[in-house]
Amino acid sequence: MFNNFIYKRVIGGMALLAALLVNLPIIILNLEHLHNWQIALIDVTVQVFCCFVLGISVVGVLMEKTPYTWINRNKALVIFGLLIGYCFMLAGLNSLFLPVRMGMISSIIMRGAVVIVMMYLWSKNLIEAERKNALLLENQQLKHDNVLFQLNALKNQLNPHFLFNSLNTLSWLINQDTAKSQEYLQKLSQVLRYSLSMQEQQLVSLKDELVLVENYVFLLQMRFGTNLQINLSPIEPTPYQILPLSIQLLIENAIKHNVVSSSKPLQIDISFEEENIIVSNKISPKLHAEGTGIGLANLDNRYKLMTGKSISIQKDTLFTVRLPLIKHS
Repeated sequence: MFNNFIYKRVIGGMALLAALLVNLPIIILNLEHLHNWQIALIDVTVQVFCCFVLGISVVGVLMEKTPYTWINRNKALVIFGLLIGYCFMLAGLNSLFLPVRMGMISSIIMRGAVVIVMMYLWSKNLIEAERKNALLLENQQLKHDNVLFQLNALKNQLNPHFLFNSLNTLSWLINQDTAKSQEYLQKLSQVLRYSLSMQEQQLVSLKDELVLVENYVFLLQMRFGTNLQINLSPIEPTPYQILPLSIQLLIENAIKHNVVSSSKPLQIDISFEEENIIVSNKISPKLHAEGTGIGLANLDNRYKLMTGKSISIQKDTLFTVRLPLIKHS
């Protein structure tokens, strides 16, 4: 953040202002010695320069590595060392053209301490403002991603391929098995109804999500038959929530990217382990797989924004995704 050119200029301006303010009495006193203006000019310049360097150095220590952490023991010791160094530097430079008096030493220490306090307070206000801006941007990003997700979910609900394949399967079932076609139509309507009802939901109960998965799996297995095997292990859903349509997206992703045929049936396993839903499938890539991987990236971004957690993706002989579950608050 503080590598930004604008912030460097702001901090430099703050340090210069602090240096001028604490040295204002020195500047006023030197007005009495304008008859020796060279010495007065050098004196004022040295005082302001040393205070300016001290101010910049203090901000550098405060912002180092942990911009939201103000003072800890190590930083306090470093800043105290900077104050001592400032005192020796300024006293040494002053001794080159003015005699050093005890009153001058106490004045140097006091001005250095004032510079440190001023830079601390100004930097803190600057960071607080930046933190508020960061939170505002994060909230805006969350709203933006939610809108995008809702649009993508709506497109998925009305996905022509999904509807076309589902209606084709339904048409075939009507001619082959009327009772089965009624069950198929019921499952299809439940999937679409759930997809519509979760539009405004950021999290849904795992129980409801698993009902959707069972209905969605039924539709897929009616379409692919034994070419697709989806194993859903027993899961205790009571205390957990999950992002809506997340499991369905992983099933869809596996079908998009892998061969589903009688010679190479696709097996997808869905299980529960250590407060995670695990979806895995054996990798059997299509020659021309659909999609670009954006779906998984968007799912991971949604998880980070909504829960502060990230999904885990592992790829070896199996493609495995772990979805963190959220306990009811």
